[in-house]
Amino acid sequence: MDIPLAERPQRPNPSIAVLGVGQLGSRYVQGLLSGNQPLDIWLQDPSINSVSAFQKWKGTYSIDVGTHSVKFDSTLSDLPDHFDLVISATTADIRYESLNSFLDGRAFDYLILEKLITTGLKDLEDLAALAGRGKGCWVNHARRLWPIYQELKNELHNAGPIQVIVEGSDWNLGSNSVHFCDLVRWLSSEDLVNLDCSLVENEWRESKRQGFLEFTGELRYGFSSGSDLVLISTLLAENDRVTPVTITIRTQQGDAVIDETVGTALGSLLQDVLHGRGPFQSELTADLVGGILQTGECGLPKFEDVREDHRMYLTELLDYQRRTHQNFSQTVMIT
Repeated sequence: MDIPLAERPQRPNPSIAVLGVGQLGSRYVQGLLSGNQPLDIWLQDPSINSVSAFQKWKGTYSIDVGTHSVKFDSTLSDLPDHFDLVISATTADIRYESLNSFLDGRAFDYLILEKLITTGLKDLEDLAALAGRGKGCWVNHARRLWPIYQELKNELHNAGPIQVIVEGSDWNLGSNSVHFCDLVRWLSSEDLVNLDCSLVENEWRESKRQGFLEFTGELRYGFSSGSDLVLISTLLAENDRVTPVTITIRTQQGDAVIDETVGTALGSLLQDVLHGRGPFQSELTADLVGGILQTGECGLPKFEDVREDHRMYLTELLDYQRRTHQNFSQTVMIT
């Protein structure tokens, strides 16, 4: 017998938490709010510790709550016992600590993690144990979702090993390299087997994010069936002209050059020029989260699939710190 609509039990709105709502985390929130399904969204960030700070944050990032519920809680006292999805957009150094504290005594279904996943190997292992409590965990290497790269992946079908070269001036090699590692893993359907950071420049410098470091130089990645990735970031001197980042893909069937700023891919590998800029996080989030809530799946890489890549990267950089800087810290301050 059909139950009248008015008498049917109402399912609660999905409950979603976003940890860290600065420049990137706020874009996740904007994306969540652009969806049609009403959501209960909880924010956790040290800077949002009062109603006035919450109102200022909404103004700074042009947050329009609409039909959704958006709340902040600085004490963790009023949070629900279960979250459908938790998004960690904090800096890498506090990712595990903040998630572990937030989820203490609470259940969750799914996690999305920003990169770098962590700054140390112990946190990486502890985070793996925490992620195992849920149904699924992904890392936000979002180039897999860009239409221009999805078209390129189709073109690379049966192309054999590929070489990818990413080069430009001073483009935050340390924090961005993992994105390109994942891109090549996905385009080639190969696993990472080796990483060489011996050509990283000795002098590391403070990044734009206070307390973190960046470097220039060269990183080389090797993959299981012969594909490789070369990342080159040249130090920009005071009077030098900025060299835009270009991405070159070389195969036995031809080459392609991608300019992400313009949104084009062209070359002998392709019959026609491909067009399409990379979507902003605020544009990706609604469909990404909607798919997770409906199906338990999404197009991002699973944590367990890229965990070893991050472990290898951290291990190599920790060794570099010990050899080059005589720095025996158990963390690499890159985010």
